[in-house]
Amino acid sequence: MEIYAFVPLGVLTLVCVLFSLLFKKEKLTIFWLLWSGLIHIILEGSYGFFAHEVTKASTVTFTEKMLEMIPLEKAFDLHWYASLYSQYAKYDLRYAIQDPMVVFFCFMELVQGACCFILALCVIKEAKIRHALQIFLCSIQGLGTVFYFITPYIYGVWNEQISSDPFELWVYVVGLNGLWLLVPIILTIQSFIAISNQFSVQLPNTKYIKKSTKPKTA
Repeated sequence: MEIYAFVPLGVLTLVCVLFSLLFKKEKLTIFWLLWSGLIHIILEGSYGFFAHEVTKASTVTFTEKMLEMIPLEKAFDLHWYASLYSQYAKYDLRYAIQDPMVVFFCFMELVQGACCFILALCVIKEAKIRHALQIFLCSIQGLGTVFYFITPYIYGVWNEQISSDPFELWVYVVGLNGLWLLVPIILTIQSFIAISNQFSVQLPNTKYIKKSTKPKTA
């Protein structure tokens, strides 16, 4: 049996959507964390382990790649998920040459993926450590994205390794990767506001307790 290449990715996304809809609060946050976690582990993690699957950049368009017919069993093969980066190597050549920094960050994605799932659970359970973990996760996601963009500039190889096609550059390079900078910034702001609100509630109570326990003078 054969399926379109986009089907496994679509199913993973649909699972995240349906699961997030089970909860009354913060559906978008839960969806983002689940979807981001799956991408970190299944896609980027698989490339980290099996980068050798990508030896050259794809010559087809993204749409043509997603409409390729593949055997059903490929949907359960991490080697296949790693090979998908031959398409991304068309926009960022570092994936075709197994750039050490890119491979290293793909291994780091495994940690980020685990943190995404733990944070999703904290959001659902309204755990006290939620915002501390959220700031930590968003920090490493944001920094990773910044390093991803800045290293080709530092080494002076941006024009050699990154696509110069305006559509590919702004959609696949800046747009897709930019999500892991934009969303962490939004979630970090959310966490700082939540922590500030907690302090503003606790401080008046602390002052009242100190005042009420102050010994009376004769």
